Amino acid sequence: MRRGHTIAELCAVLLLLTLGLSFLEPTARRLRDRLAVVAAREAVASLVAEARIDAVQRGGAVVTLEAEPWRASLEVAGLTPRHVALERDLGVRVGLSRSRSEAKLRYDALGLGQVASETITFLRGGAEAALVVSAYGRVRRR
Repeated sequence: MRRGHTIAELCAVLLLLTLGLSFLEPTARRLRDRLAVVAAREAVASLVAEARIDAVQRGGAVVTLEAEPWRASLEVAGLTPRHVALERDLGVRVGLSRSRSEAKLRYDALGLGQVASETITFLRGGAEAALVVSAYGRVRRR
């Protein structure tokens, strides 16, 4: 009675596994890109929501999006600034309205925005997600 497998059998199994995984790899990459842009969008949406709350409590707040590398930050008087490294941590690039490299979203003591509306597009690979911040500071996901 024979125990174990021949080299030919092991090679055939490895070949089939390799072929199966090669078909799944592009799908996994697309999924990973989509999850990264959604995570970046939600991180910025969270900063905006936090800014509106802190603005009411402390008299004002600013969310800044800046390039080289892309990052978002929340600045409130009396608090340590909070940063989200979009490009470094998530590998996401950002597109701003009017092709700018920086945007500041200011909120007053009523939690209302003090700038024109801003469309923020998050990109990675073929995946894209967008966040529209209205002039009043409300957020809409696309």
